[in-house]
Amino acid sequence: MKKLKVLVLVVAVICVGSFGFKAFAEGEEDQPIITDTQRETIIDHCDAMRDNLKSLQRVDSRTRVYLGRYYETILTNFITPLNLRLVENNISNPGLLENQTNFANKRTNFVNNFIVYQQALEELVNTNCKSEPDKFYERLLTAREKRQAVNKDVTKLRALTDEQVKLVENLKDGQ
Repeated sequence: MKKLKVLVLVVAVICVGSFGFKAFAEGEEDQPIITDTQRETIIDHCDAMRDNLKSLQRVDSRTRVYLGRYYETILTNFITPLNLRLVENNISNPGLLENQTNFANKRTNFVNNFIVYQQALEELVNTNCKSEPDKFYERLLTAREKRQAVNKDVTKLRALTDEQVKLVENLKDGQ
């Protein structure tokens, strides 16, 4: 029960940070200002937050491997071979070729953005939140921003996969 309370508190701190806004003092354009309550919460629950972040790191790492393989399989086993067959049979379908290019580019973005996110998360986990709560909070915001970029890539890749299915169905139906 105690772990659940700490987890809820950690989520609350993260939510406060995500819905809050950055206020900057004059001359401190790069330093987010956190409230005293947030600072105290970070210090008081530092160990639990770091443990949760390490767990998130492990889960995200497995997810990255899974999604990376999934996207690679879609590209190399389905999209590219189909387009090669179409070219070999002198069938022109610019929509499928464009989708292949977009999918390959977005997949590369996903890989690159995930690396940047993992680095930001690693910096966050390695920050001593008891002695440097402001730096911890700043790195938390950075990691959250990088994770959102990865999420956008995943959403776009899902949309491109759905588009591929529609294009193939249209090709099959002779449209």
